[in-house]
Amino acid sequence: MSRRAAILGLGRRGEHWAGLCLGAGWDVCAFDPAVNAASAVARLPGLRRVETISMAARRAELILCCVPDRLELIQMVVQRAQAEADEGSVVAVVSGAHDIDALQSCSIRPGQVVRLAPSDDGGIALDVTSRNAPDLKDAAGALMAELAALQSLQPGDFSSDHEASAESA
Repeated sequence: MSRRAAILGLGRRGEHWAGLCLGAGWDVCAFDPAVNAASAVARLPGLRRVETISMAARRAELILCCVPDRLELIQMVVQRAQAEADEGSVVAVVSGAHDIDALQSCSIRPGQVVRLAPSDDGGIALDVTSRNAPDLKDAAGALMAELAALQSLQPGDFSSDHEASAESA
């Protein structure tokens, strides 16, 4: 059975992550209410767009929150995803604006949430805290390493605007 990823937000960041997951052979579904999200779906054969956050998060091993860097929006999306997600799912918030403590404090299960942020070397840093159980930290690290092996991030690909691109290191 293939791995399953949910992409929440299909701007540049979400489209980039969806492409990496598809390239790894994962089953990928995405949620984005914007009309222009259909163009990302058209560019990525195999990407399925679903109608709700809940539908995307259901049975996903990795949930990538790629929405604009507004804490209230991230909170709403993460909480909705967690309401449907398995407790062992990794919820990775792609954010350069908010630290991991802020992201975990606004979630239903803080230990399930990790942060992906730009690193000094142009890659992506995986941020975790003591709230994350060791097995979730290991799972998140392994998932990110698998995706990072597919493509190296070029400097400047991860911008601070709401449509930034990302990859794990």
